[in-house]
Amino acid sequence: MKKKVLNIFTDNYIIFCVYALIGWIYEVSWYLIVEHRFVNRGVLFGPFLPIYGFGILILLLILKNFMSKEHKASNPIYLSVSLFTIVTFIYTTIVEYSTPKIYRVDYFLTNYGLGLIVLNLVFIILGNLIVQKYLKNINLNVVLVFLAIWIITTLIEYVSHYFIDTYFNKMLCDYTHDFLNINKRVNWDASRNFAIGGTLLLYLVQPHLNKFLDKSSLRTKIVITLVIGIPMIIDFIL
Repeated sequence: MKKKVLNIFTDNYIIFCVYALIGWIYEVSWYLIVEHRFVNRGVLFGPFLPIYGFGILILLLILKNFMSKEHKASNPIYLSVSLFTIVTFIYTTIVEYSTPKIYRVDYFLTNYGLGLIVLNLVFIILGNLIVQKYLKNINLNVVLVFLAIWIITTLIEYVSHYFIDTYFNKMLCDYTHDFLNINKRVNWDASRNFAIGGTLLLYLVQPHLNKFLDKSSLRTKIVITLVIGIPMIIDFIL
């Protein structure tokens, strides 16, 4: 029992650290590329952004069983949700890059909401007629997982930013002047990037990480956990 608990803990801690590091690299790289300056992102001194580590653990907990099953286009609900996701993604992206900056969600819905609704209805109706007849065996897992990650990561970012803003008086991200922001804590671009990145990580990176963890001995995983964990605990305290 003790060995099993240690295995679960070390596996999850290593997963947490890997993605916390990937998140830090992603955000630091963004500043280097866009603003040509180094910014040590997050609340820690070390190269870790805990929100990414916790985010992936939450995604794995919620989506692990969902990802292991097939969700075929023959199911009209899966197909309709998938078409809604694709149409909304393309339409909103086109609006973002073809119009003056729109910051408020209510303004977007007032001026472009009707077009979004009409397009979705057309594609969902035609899609069900065409796909159900000719392509009903298509597996829609990736699209559905993408949508789920989009929703979950947006909620995680909003709650974490609210918590840090409220209790640490530290504004990690201010999206006031970003496209479709909500109370300046989340915005369209960040949520979209998290959805794309999260989908790629779960489908491309996580399988290799799982193989590494399965092949590694418990002793190896404990050593890795201690080597990373002790400095991280000190960093959290500081």
